[in-house]
Amino acid sequence: MNERQTRLTDRTPGIEVRWLRWEDASEAILELRRKVYVEEQGIAADIVTHPRDPKGLHLAAAVDGELVACVSLWIFSGGAPGEPELAEWGLAPIDGLTVQFGKRLELRSHRGHGITEVLVAGLLRYVYESLRPGRLFIVLRDVHRNLQAHYSRLFNAEFHAEVMHDGEAMVVMQLEGEAKLRALYLKAREMAESALRRCPVLVPSLVRFLADEGRGELFPRARLAAENLYATPLSLADELPRLAAQNRLLFAEQRPRLAATPFPRSDAPHTTDTAPTVDAPDAVGAAGGRTLLDVGTGTGVYLALIAKEPALAGYRVKGVEPSPQLIAYARFAYPDLEFTEGSAYATGEPDEAYDVVTANFVFIHLRNPDLALLELRRILKPGGLLYVVDVNDTTFTGPDEIRAMVEAHHRHHEGDRTVLASLPRRAAEFGFTPVCHYRTTVRNTGGVEPSFAPNEVRLGRMGMWGMLSFMGHREEIDEAFQVAQELYLGSDCEISLDVETQVFQKPPSTRAAR
Repeated sequence: MNERQTRLTDRTPGIEVRWLRWEDASEAILELRRKVYVEEQGIAADIVTHPRDPKGLHLAAAVDGELVACVSLWIFSGGAPGEPELAEWGLAPIDGLTVQFGKRLELRSHRGHGITEVLVAGLLRYVYESLRPGRLFIVLRDVHRNLQAHYSRLFNAEFHAEVMHDGEAMVVMQLEGEAKLRALYLKAREMAESALRRCPVLVPSLVRFLADEGRGELFPRARLAAENLYATPLSLADELPRLAAQNRLLFAEQRPRLAATPFPRSDAPHTTDTAPTVDAPDAVGAAGGRTLLDVGTGTGVYLALIAKEPALAGYRVKGVEPSPQLIAYARFAYPDLEFTEGSAYATGEPDEAYDVVTANFVFIHLRNPDLALLELRRILKPGGLLYVVDVNDTTFTGPDEIRAMVEAHHRHHEGDRTVLASLPRRAAEFGFTPVCHYRTTVRNTGGVEPSFAPNEVRLGRMGMWGMLSFMGHREEIDEAFQVAQELYLGSDCEISLDVETQVFQKPPSTRAAR
């Protein structure tokens, strides 16, 4: 099979989760549907198929190679004349994709273990992140009419219409519009985390599956690039001083990390016949000198500082940033450096153009880290390095009231400040191999000026609160923020949080990544 798959932990031996190619797995999918719908539930055989199955998305669980559960989703355009099926269900044209959810089923022998909960949550999460549909709908046959309340509760889906189809009354439920689909996405993330505790099943990357299938046209790169989850809720005029100070602090923390990382040397010749490795970085590069792209470069302060480091001596550096205001600031402050508008999803850079790509405090603000990994792999040269720095909220220590604020922010923020916990696994799906992993614990037990020790930074109390105070910009967590802030400012409580540096290498051959 050519499907992407991942093996589960020892707690669920022999079970795999797969995105299935219809060309390879249609017989197995149809047989599972026949067993459950026809043989077990006594439904007419026409329920087994769907006209869009060949281009549908099918996420399945298998035990020792045999399918035991599957959920499917079918993709429509918004409602153009070429989509008459939508009109049959009473659905008006919209901008963007429409997706239909259905065929959720599992063998009786495997029910009650949370398998389909993992599949449903994973499907909904990845479809929202990767396709950003404008509408989701569900069609319930008369025999499944009792599920209407279930989907209303689980998905917040609304009754849309009762439609006669081939002589049978069917209920159509839907969610339409960004606000409702965003709410479903956040709920799916919670569902995924909860289901994972019951059934430790990891859902492989939908981005990687679609890219391998040559269906990358489905990715709404332009729309995603226009969504700046960091800058949108903030006043950049107020943020610029904090950003500049944070970048200088980050640089001080990063200097020993940069020195310890095996960057390709700028004086090394380009070689096409030698397979480059981390142990032999000289083989990576191009005749025109080494190149570095800083994705999400922001104010440009950090790029200007690292460009002078000995580890990157001789590199030609460039910054890419989605915010026009920050680009304008960077160009004004550093006229000798090059900055262009672009995002982690669509950098606008050529294939295999860079020896090093850096992304500092970027991944925590992405709705779709996998699409970013796909793009950054594209622009890296074979054997090039991806250098990621971010905070990891899973490492937070401190009072319960402040932890509650951090967790509330996680529930409502479309980005993911825990992404570094899963980044090694995600990166591996795109062929990246780990090179370095550093952790720096940032504590609030310092003085007015930051102090540095191996793997530790001590900040003053207000400096440390500045790392979390931006969470107060989210209206949804205002109450939790106020409780946390009052406790913090009114006590001498200690808190800490880790900043992690994770460095990965692209395979020497692009063929090795597939």
